[in-house]
Amino acid sequence: MTSVASKPYMPICGDDYPLTEKQKHLMALAHDLGQNKFAPRAAQLDRDAQFPFENYKDMKAAGLLALCVPKAHGGQGADYATYAMVSAEIGRWCGATALTFNMHVCTMMWSGLLSEDLDMTLEQRALHRVHQKSHFARVVNDGAIYAQPFSEGGASAAGAQPFGTQAVKVEGGWKINGKKIFASLSDAADFFGVLCTEKKPDAELSRRDTLYLAIPRTAPGLTVE
Repeated sequence: MTSVASKPYMPICGDDYPLTEKQKHLMALAHDLGQNKFAPRAAQLDRDAQFPFENYKDMKAAGLLALCVPKAHGGQGADYATYAMVSAEIGRWCGATALTFNMHVCTMMWSGLLSEDLDMTLEQRALHRVHQKSHFARVVNDGAIYAQPFSEGGASAAGAQPFGTQAVKVEGGWKINGKKIFASLSDAADFFGVLCTEKKPDAELSRRDTLYLAIPRTAPGLTVE
């Protein structure tokens, strides 16, 4: 973990904004990494059109990949406002890192903070807790990176139609068929958080049957072109 306790922080929104001590620490951490690690690499990464792998190694070591993982699961437990400020600070030094970091962090928020507002049965909530524990442990312990390949084009991209990527329940999990147009983090992700539609027997595809499934990069049949 990078130590920044004695270093000044640089709040993106000005010195008069009332930051909590936790926000000050995380902003200082992002500032330190951005100024000393990310900025010196940024121009060359842009020229070579390369993914910022070293920046992600630095964020893993600093605990930032777990920025929005709940404290109960070993993460920083940052809320949305805190994440937004940290991401903006990172973006001051390397836009590519901030953009792709957003995709990873959003997965953590949807699986964690935002999922708490979803209406679930007790059984669904219990199963969700099991899934949370698994996903968060991968990030905290292994530095796993999650991408979000949502886009398909057409009305499904805006939620007006069911996603064309379909999932069928099979023994041991799900069989998924489909194609996404693009995905930030595709070169680096360990897991792809895919929005798809559950295909039920003798039923039309419905937006109500939308699933968000984490597919391992090593899953049979998965290709990145």
